[in-house]
Amino acid sequence: MRHVLIVDDEPSLRLSIESGFENQQGRFKVVTASNGKTALEVLRKQKIDLVITDLQMPVMDGFELLTTMSSEFPDIPNVVMSAFGTPKIEDQLKALGTSRFLDKPVDFDSLEKCITTVLDALDEQKGSLSGITLGNFLQLIDAEQKTCTITVFSNTYRKGTLHFDSGRILDASTDELTGDAAVIEMITWNNVKIALHELSIDPSGDASITTNLMLLLMEGARLKDETEAEATISSFDEITKGFDNLESKSNNDSQTNTTGGYMAGLKEILKEMADEMDGVMAIQVTGMDGITIAVHNPTGADVDAFSAKFAMVMKLVERSIENLKNLGDFEENLVQSQNAWVLTRFVGDQYYVGIVVSRDGTLGNVRLVAGKYQERLRKAL
Repeated sequence: MRHVLIVDDEPSLRLSIESGFENQQGRFKVVTASNGKTALEVLRKQKIDLVITDLQMPVMDGFELLTTMSSEFPDIPNVVMSAFGTPKIEDQLKALGTSRFLDKPVDFDSLEKCITTVLDALDEQKGSLSGITLGNFLQLIDAEQKTCTITVFSNTYRKGTLHFDSGRILDASTDELTGDAAVIEMITWNNVKIALHELSIDPSGDASITTNLMLLLMEGARLKDETEAEATISSFDEITKGFDNLESKSNNDSQTNTTGGYMAGLKEILKEMADEMDGVMAIQVTGMDGITIAVHNPTGADVDAFSAKFAMVMKLVERSIENLKNLGDFEENLVQSQNAWVLTRFVGDQYYVGIVVSRDGTLGNVRLVAGKYQERLRKAL
């Protein structure tokens, strides 16, 4: 029997859900918790197959619960129900691995359908393969000229199928799409699981796909890259919004945050760099964990959000660079937002210098100065 954990601080809602799902004939059993802290205690004591949680709760809210789950229980799917959903919040939840979002007050039939869909997908995924990209797997099918049907599951529990005859793709479908569009859509999915079956359609029938598989893979990869790039730019627009129309303050007003006495010289280097650059709004040294160890901030703008979010972007860029062979080590990254340029350079394996420059600044000058001081920064670290 599957176990579904419902997390909500409203006793009447928990009681209603429990009583409503009493007669499931062994399909699943509901367990409840009143907040995120209690939910984690339940997760650590017994096997839970699905977590459905509210966001606004006392003691520990839903965001903190999901963040902890992403590290301690990454394989347990979660669904969020809230009366305060916005597109921005839903995007943040997707980053934490949330598979679905339900508006409160929750319709009982919708909740039951959601639970059943996720649990059915878990059952179907038994024996599936993960840790390989769909594009690479399909190229193997093509190279080995296999005859089979492939089921693909996304990390949001969407499902698609592809049919191959002797390595030639015949047909494909998802919940909404068929043919070429379905193949391209599945290529854009992240963290997929793949299951292999015997061919389930008649190979002698008319094939709905006549496009070369490699062309489909290239188009899917292109769309995926565009989507990730748009998300990156959107994130930077949000981060640098606060830098707009800020006038430079005196150097005595610059903010610094250092960890350990040996970093005292590091902030002085950042100040020297800023003095030689045009249009610098903030300059800092940050680790790949998102923790800033030194910052010079002549505008007085809040750079905390920049530090945390840019660490995630740096990891994304670094992972992308790994796929490009024979190009050498990653040295520099430049992102343009509506209000600023954001330039980064690695200084050692675990740190980078991030420089926020106004759109009126001289970017070439900034890049030259960053290169000039790179070795001094590396030695200071």
